[in-house]
Amino acid sequence: MKNEELLCWKCRKQVPYTIRSRKKVRMIDNKEYEYSERYGVCARCGEEITVPGLADENERVLDSMYRADHDLITMDEIDGILQKYNIEKRPLSHVLEMGEHTISRYVDGAMPSRKYSDFLRRILTYHTLMREYLERNKADITDAAYAKANSAISEMERLSTHDTKIELAALYLIHKGYEVTNLSLQKLLYYVKAFSRIMLKKDIFSDDCEAWAYGPVFPNIYEKYKTLGRSIIADYDKAIRYDELLSAEERKVLDHVIESLGIYNGSILMKLTHKELPWQEARGGIPEYAPSNTVIESTTIQKYFEKMDKKYHLKKKEGVAAYIRDLGVI
Repeated sequence: MKNEELLCWKCRKQVPYTIRSRKKVRMIDNKEYEYSERYGVCARCGEEITVPGLADENERVLDSMYRADHDLITMDEIDGILQKYNIEKRPLSHVLEMGEHTISRYVDGAMPSRKYSDFLRRILTYHTLMREYLERNKADITDAAYAKANSAISEMERLSTHDTKIELAALYLIHKGYEVTNLSLQKLLYYVKAFSRIMLKKDIFSDDCEAWAYGPVFPNIYEKYKTLGRSIIADYDKAIRYDELLSAEERKVLDHVIESLGIYNGSILMKLTHKELPWQEARGGIPEYAPSNTVIESTTIQKYFEKMDKKYHLKKKEGVAAYIRDLGVI
């Protein structure tokens, strides 16, 4: 993208310019911080030129380095609280029992103390804690502000709870820290079903998957997360120990699937399932992207993956990698 022209003090007219970077050292609290400073240069005379917003950007980089060095919450993380809970700065200050302009100052760059930094990080991490403060102080904000924040938290509560074993398995996969979308989650759960048959000789969950156009899908799980579209599913409640709700052998299967296949995005996993007999057989020869809700039979899944396990040793990550490579997906 071509930069707009700016006024050069030496050329005394509007000129094109380029952005360069250089090493810079600043002393803060008796400690040197070296960072890459970006600056503008006149394309005609080579003199430095003032580029709007660039100084603020450099300060933000330095600020982030300082905060990381002292393990303090960043301005982006504070902004993340506002986005996560769909709340404005002043209402958030009231909800968290801070001064009316405290959050505004933090967003603008004011440095919080370690105490407030740790507190704000807990608010960012645990929506259950935010719920406590929201309910305790809802009288201090408008009904509209409360409704927006309440709706955001309620959605997180819905997405982080489970009533069935497959929902628990899904949350465990999401909790492992990989970038999981609704599309990739469907495929990972499909492989959990497949690998549990060859590793445990039984199902972790009994739900059937259907041969949809974009690969195997568990309809109930799809419905639960469909409001997120293609977005990454957040681990909304990091306090829940999903591992304690599953047996050691169940965790072994889930870990194997996420570590072997969670590194791939939903598109690659979809293409992989399209290459496999269970999905193809359930589709019955209809066009690749035609709609269908035909169940992929568990016996078909088991027979196919038992055969592939004998050839590739799918119980090992290296075997899964070889299987994927031979199918020509990547």
